Amino acid sequence: MSLPPLATPADATAWGYSLPTADAGALLSRASVRIRRAAGQPITPSTVTTQLDADNGIVTLPAPPVVAVGSVRSVDPDDGSLTTVTGWWWDGERLHLPDCSVYRVDVTYQRGWAITPDGIVELTCQVANRLALTPAGMDIGIRQRSIDDYSETFAVEQMDVAGDLLPGELTALKRELSSPGRAWVVGSR
Repeated sequence: MSLPPLATPADATAWGYSLPTADAGALLSRASVRIRRAAGQPITPSTVTTQLDADNGIVTLPAPPVVAVGSVRSVDPDDGSLTTVTGWWWDGERLHLPDCSVYRVDVTYQRGWAITPDGIVELTCQVANRLALTPAGMDIGIRQRSIDDYSETFAVEQMDVAGDLLPGELTALKRELSSPGRAWVVGSR
């Protein structure tokens, strides 16, 4: 099942982008896939259950932003059985366990944004607009095209970025994901 687009055609219009009406939804979906891939972390809300190692009673939950921690259970190292842990607390960055002898926990938590930040919505619209303006064929590797005496040749660099985020778009995404109140940074692949 695919995730919903990070922006709607109405968002694109509100941000001043003119996407082709017939393709707007598909373009926004394609832009959303590229943004999620570059982010390397969830944007859309989801609930996750995972087992993690504790380090002196501290557990770092992967894939921020963490919205809420629902349950914490210790994992028995011998048989893998689970026991509910009480007295834990979440400080916004790390999960603190009351007992430092717990070495592995099973944690259920919610991550992602309930409302997609405006900067990500606008970036999605921007990327969709760029995809709409990408010459036909460039995104599938056409290097040159000619009609009669007219010819276009695309730079290799243009072809490389046709399917991903441009450097400025990556910078905007990193800035949005690491803005005040959000203390994580993405890496490009």
